[in-house]
Amino acid sequence: MPVIPGHEFSGEIAALGAGVRDAGVGGPGVRTHDWYRDGASAEYCVARIADIAHKPTSVDHVHAAATPISALTTWQGLVDRAGLAAGQRVLIHGAAGGVGTFAVQLARWRGARVTATASAANLDFVRSLGADEVIDYRAERFEDVVRHVDVVFDTVGGETLERSWSVLKPGGRLVTVAASGNGRPTSAFVPRTSSWSLAERSWWRSHG
Repeated sequence: MPVIPGHEFSGEIAALGAGVRDAGVGGPGVRTHDWYRDGASAEYCVARIADIAHKPTSVDHVHAAATPISALTTWQGLVDRAGLAAGQRVLIHGAAGGVGTFAVQLARWRGARVTATASAANLDFVRSLGADEVIDYRAERFEDVVRHVDVVFDTVGGETLERSWSVLKPGGRLVTVAASGNGRPTSAFVPRTSSWSLAERSWWRSHG
């Protein structure tokens, strides 16, 4: 102690360290610290230039600061781990949450058919993000509605994760950002960060 919390930020470059040539003072940047560094909630923070990407012009600083971890988690889960492709069917759990909202939009952008779970209060919101079908998880069991999906992307864990195995087609992929307790070959991960990966997600936000 004291500790300044926070991993994500968006702002302008105020000063450059010795030898930095790949950026200029005043330029807009968005980034996330790695898991072993905090400090993004301060008025000023120090960041490696390799960890900073240009802020999308279509997003203001407030929204850009809330984007990196959720967007990276979504991209690495659906694209890098699951290999989601156009025409495939994906089930997204927790679709109204911080990661789920990105997952629905990215899956739709990739050309997949999107089925999502959410509470009754968020059904219309999730549809507005691009979901083809939204299931009220309190009113019906998703496995009674969904069959033979290519990918399940889970942000809930627990019983929801365990029940999701039954809806996969042969050779389907289940990716979770929540804990798995039974030792099955679930693809669970912590998102990695770099200026390249942030720039790729920034491009998606600008052009999606």
